[in-house]
Amino acid sequence: MEMLFWSGVTNEERHPFIERIQCVISKYGDIVDFKMFSDLSLAIKLEVPGSKINDLYCELNKNLSMEAFVPLNQTPDVEKTVFLNVDFGKGKGDLKIAVPSVPG
Repeated sequence: MEMLFWSGVTNEERHPFIERIQCVISKYGDIVDFKMFSDLSLAIKLEVPGSKINDLYCELNKNLSMEAFVPLNQTPDVEKTVFLNVDFGKGKGDLKIAVPSVPG
């Protein structure tokens, strides 16, 4: 299995962006792991069939500013693991999550 490391930046609001990017990825492959780093960054590990890797990159590049990528030879029988790091330009680094009080 070949591993690829991609990164991109967006200035969009985090929640709508995550929903949209999840739909894009699900068209081409599967999300294996997902990590949030405050409201600054997001790391996604995904698996994609080799025949869809270039299409996935093109679609992701329409939704965020991605670093340059040289198209690969599409080999349908070889699955690729992609580590995608997304930085949020509007992040402040002080993400707080409200926790409701529990009686008891």
